[in-house]
Amino acid sequence: MKTALVTGAARGIGRAAAEALSNAGVRVFGLDQKFSDAPGFEKLVFDLTDLAGIPALVQKIGHIDVLVNNAGVQNAVPIDRYTDEQRARILRVNLEAPVALIRAASMGMVERKSGRIINLASVAAYTAHTDLWYGVTKAGVVSFTRSFASYLGPHGIQVNAVAPGPIDTPLLDNAQPERIEQLMKAVYTRRKGRHDEVAEAIRWLALDAPPIVNGAVIDITDGCFLR
Repeated sequence: MKTALVTGAARGIGRAAAEALSNAGVRVFGLDQKFSDAPGFEKLVFDLTDLAGIPALVQKIGHIDVLVNNAGVQNAVPIDRYTDEQRARILRVNLEAPVALIRAASMGMVERKSGRIINLASVAAYTAHTDLWYGVTKAGVVSFTRSFASYLGPHGIQVNAVAPGPIDTPLLDNAQPERIEQLMKAVYTRRKGRHDEVAEAIRWLALDAPPIVNGAVIDITDGCFLR
């Protein structure tokens, strides 16, 4: 049985991805700071700002075939109101923690010559964003996805990302109203995407995507951004 670690699994896209993988027969460890109920997968309570604790966390899980770096924060404040603490936290959770998780989890993958890593980017990586540091971190996700794909690809490991547009999640609800309005005017169907729609793309990348799909960023934007 394959084993997956999904971060930010208490709700939203992370929870949907954890459930999709679990329903596909994968043993799933869902990681978050807290869980409000008992989901249908194994729970890990952990704060991703604790970078030093990540290697021990991965070692505790043991064999990891699939890593889904979903956890992320958005402060939704203008750049002139950003505090040093907010900036440091968003960089830690959105950029430094997933890199640390990839470094730790990929060690076993390299030994086995197989593994799948899926990172959560965003349309914010490619467009102007009212939360500057959020956009910066998501552009960084795209960059380190391709860097790790190049580095780990020779070892049989696929590293890809998905870049959602407006999805019906608490993260979108916390965005500035003008940002939400801008996105909803652009999407083709004039609706917010669903968690399960993004989760299905993650499941495919984790289990079914052919080896040539490596270093890819799959846009799930409903036309709100075309490239």
